[in-house]
Formats: sequence, structure tokens, C-alpha cells
Amino acid sequence: MKKITTLLLITLISYQSHSQHVRMGLSFPVGVSMNPVGVAPFAGAIWIGPEWQWRGGNYVHVPGYWAKPLRNHTMWIPGQWKKTRRGFIWVRGRWR
Repeated sequence: MKKITTLLLITLISYQSHSQHVRMGLSFPVGVSMNPVGVAPFAGAIWIGPEWQWRGGNYVHVPGYWAKPLRNHTMWIPGQWKKTRRGFIWVRGRWR
């Protein structure tokens, strides 16, 4: 039993020594508006605000755009940051 406990402790310490803590300040680039740009280009258009996409190992800014709802009475749920055990991830917006 003592050998198993020691082995478990060594394993946990080795995993912890390989972990890294990364701190990143995330903000949209200067001059990017979260509000709709101009007027809707067609009746029923919905503004999809700026979001983030994971590309090449980094989050990059994706500008907002106008879109047509998939069905009547659908609603756009904006993306958001979600905390996980490994840090924060971006959950894309979606239609509901």
C-alpha cells in the first residue's frame, strides 16, 4: 500500500511539473465596434457581433456581420468565454 501511495504521489508531482500557466489579456482591437455597423441591409437582418476564432494556436478577432435568421422566431445567442479546468475557451455564438 505504501508503494502505491508513493507511486501515485510521484506521478502527480511529475504531471504538475509539466503544467504551465499562461496569462493573456484579451480585448478586441482598437476601433472595433460591438454595435451594429450601419443599418440593416435587408428586412429581418440580425447583427452578429464580433467574436473570436482559434487559428494557428491563437485566438484571433473576427468582425461582426449582418445575417438572416435560419427560421422565423429564431434568436442569436452571442458567444462567450467559458471557464474549464484547462483555462478559458471561446464558445461560439449560435442560433436558438
